[in-house]
Amino acid sequence: MRAQALFDGKNFPAALNDFDAALRLTPASRALDQARLLAGRGLAYEGISDWVGAMKDYDAALSLAKSVGQLPDPYVLNSRGNCHASLGEWQAARGDYLASAELFQRAAGFHGPGSSNTPRLDGAVFAASNAALMLAQLGDEAGAVREMQAVSRRAPGSADMRAALAALYWSQGRESEAETEWEFACNKISVGCSLYKDEDWLFRIRRWPPLMVQRMHNFLAIRSNPA
Repeated sequence: MRAQALFDGKNFPAALNDFDAALRLTPASRALDQARLLAGRGLAYEGISDWVGAMKDYDAALSLAKSVGQLPDPYVLNSRGNCHASLGEWQAARGDYLASAELFQRAAGFHGPGSSNTPRLDGAVFAASNAALMLAQLGDEAGAVREMQAVSRRAPGSADMRAALAALYWSQGRESEAETEWEFACNKISVGCSLYKDEDWLFRIRRWPPLMVQRMHNFLAIRSNPA
């Protein structure tokens, strides 16, 4: 589909136009096709930072799926959570992330090469990570640490949660544990930790909430300028 290719090329306005045209040509009898197109258009709205427009499409996509007896798409729920987070609606975002993680856990048919369930597990880990980040923003940093630890035990190769734990441990005065998590993220995981030193990427692309971005800033600032 050209709309998807335009989206992948980050030509979001043109992608929106193509999704609009495709939706006009898709009859109401094809509710699931409409839902997929709405979800795709929602992502394109996110590309131009129209969080409200994106959420309207995600809501409509979820409603259409429900109308034909389908469970909510966990990817759409995670995307809607991103919009809530971008609007500072932390509790609503956390709710969507938790629902997404649960649905990924329950989902059947998310299989990778060799019939592995890696895509399903990756989705569950990412959504659970997002939920933990929201919990920190909501003021429950101890609870966030527990959830991040649980994700790290399940997905030892998650640099995201290792970096988040380093930032929170440091803010709690647990310097040795912070350094251990950071060293693991930087040197023992293939993706490394370099992106987590970029505050713009962390906030705008990875979408860590403001409190967590500040915790990481504080951690890196002290490490770069030891007393």
